[in-house]
Amino acid sequence: MMRLAFLLPVLAAGCATMPAPEPERGPCVIDEAVKIRFAGVKFRERMRPEIEHMTHSAISRVIHPDDVTTQDFRVDRLNILLDDGGLISGLKCG
Repeated sequence: MMRLAFLLPVLAAGCATMPAPEPERGPCVIDEAVKIRFAGVKFRERMRPEIEHMTHSAISRVIHPDDVTTQDFRVDRLNILLDDGGLISGLKCG
């Protein structure tokens, strides 16, 4: 009976609910709905997770006019292009 008492917490832990795993992100996909939703909108940092989620991107980078960026292509990366006024002028995968 004492052995069973020691096994009970171990067995109960096996029945605990686990959070669902995060869905895999990537490759980046930009559809017309996303373009329409964010075109010409003033970019705010708090918008980044929503944009990443809607485009299935694992990471993103914000690119201002005249910013220097690497030219490597990453299928899971979203480029958020801004104009001089901080408005979203485009979204590109890569």
